[in-house]
Amino acid sequence: MTISELLQKSITPKYCWKYFLKNELEDILLGEDIQNHLAQCEAVCLFCATLGQQADELIRRAQVKDISEGFTADTLASNFIEEFCDKAEKEIISHFPGKYFTWRFSPGYGDMPLSVQGKFLSKLNAEKRIGVHVHESGLLIPLKSVTAVIGISEKPLPVKKKGCAICQLAESCTYRKKGEHCN
Repeated sequence: MTISELLQKSITPKYCWKYFLKNELEDILLGEDIQNHLAQCEAVCLFCATLGQQADELIRRAQVKDISEGFTADTLASNFIEEFCDKAEKEIISHFPGKYFTWRFSPGYGDMPLSVQGKFLSKLNAEKRIGVHVHESGLLIPLKSVTAVIGISEKPLPVKKKGCAICQLAESCTYRKKGEHCN
């Protein structure tokens, strides 16, 4: 069985989300970048998605067995969580016909600090609902988990650039130094 097949067989993707008026989340929506991103939105959905602990365990086993297999497992799991987030986002948006949405924005993007992860998960009750919690460093556990904000507006939103092109941390970004990106 290939590492991709093993991973697909072992993961248990889950997500949870909750709707909020934007002004209810002043303690989470920190930083100029998220404020600009949501400037024309009245409300937001917070969401959290995870592949589950089994993905982390499979990646660790693969890394011990063979470093390249571990790298492959990690890369595949990163792709799986992004695909799952795309699916979750579509399902969430389907609950709001006639509304307009921003692309998802996660803690750690731009100047939105990872330190909001604990409050973010608390608002969603994500630990109980889908088994995601936060390490003191701000990283999510299981590692193949994502939190994000989706802005909701009554009016059409201008198309905005996303990613490195708008990030205030682009010049000092650890992802870019490794040849990667965060979105």
